[in-house]
Amino acid sequence: MINQEYQKAQELKQNLLNNYKGTSLEEVIDGEELKTKIGTCYHIKTQEKITVKRVNQTCARERILSNLKLVYGIGEVTERILKNGGYKTIEDLREHPRFGAEAAKFLAIDIHDTHSITEWIGHWLPKSHPLVLYSSSFQNEEDFIILDIETMGLSSLPIILCGTARICGSQLVMNQYLLRDITEEPGALSAFLSHTDKGIFVTFNGKAFDIPYIKERLAYYGLQGNLTNPHFDLLHFSRRAWKAQLPDCRLTTLEKHLFGIERENDVPSALVPDFYDTYVKTGNVGPLIPIVEHNKQDMITLANIFSRLHEEWE
Repeated sequence: MINQEYQKAQELKQNLLNNYKGTSLEEVIDGEELKTKIGTCYHIKTQEKITVKRVNQTCARERILSNLKLVYGIGEVTERILKNGGYKTIEDLREHPRFGAEAAKFLAIDIHDTHSITEWIGHWLPKSHPLVLYSSSFQNEEDFIILDIETMGLSSLPIILCGTARICGSQLVMNQYLLRDITEEPGALSAFLSHTDKGIFVTFNGKAFDIPYIKERLAYYGLQGNLTNPHFDLLHFSRRAWKAQLPDCRLTTLEKHLFGIERENDVPSALVPDFYDTYVKTGNVGPLIPIVEHNKQDMITLANIFSRLHEEWE
């Protein structure tokens, strides 16, 4: 982090401490205490108007089936020969003497089985390939679980805020589970798990960070949670789509260049632990405000990037 960014964040923190001294959490952040079977946390529910566009199912199906390289034994050269011979899609290969059996295996997969479809495509093509993203077109919008967490460090330290969001019509409905103190982590994790029984994760670097981190914290408390959901990690798709055009593929860089958003009074991710620690030591809720807003904006941006990727690759 550059010194200027650090200094700006420290000034923000001091202003928050001055402005919210003696103010309760409920007065500053609209929410309520949530009681789970294993503990409590602070539940914040908000919604944001949003439009999410996706490649239509017919187009997605045609694009996937026209890639013969998804069949075992077919590479670039063989695909070209087959297409010149009239085998334009995997369906056309059903009766092919050599590739018919392998084509049938792929065609037997339920198009709505996101896990199997993405695993199959990801086996033969890069996991950031547009065809992997196309497979999301066969799901209902409300099936997607946008996920983002804020932590006290890079590993083995508490998760202080779990954020999840679902697309409900024209609204992005967000649920955030905040720790008022570190002892509330089990309650927040339990509340988070209530959203994950069924659904498809949408994250930014979640395969490498968020999901492993959550699993580690669950294990720390001896809690059970099945987090093997199908998963679209937008970091990898974003790098494929825009790496050559942008200075980097950080989430804030993407939202600035793609949507013209420049965050004001934002806490950098690296300073979230510092802001939360100040809250714990002083009892002043001011430093919590940018943490909650940072997490919320991350989820909104994730939904927008998901939509923009579909537009980019349509």
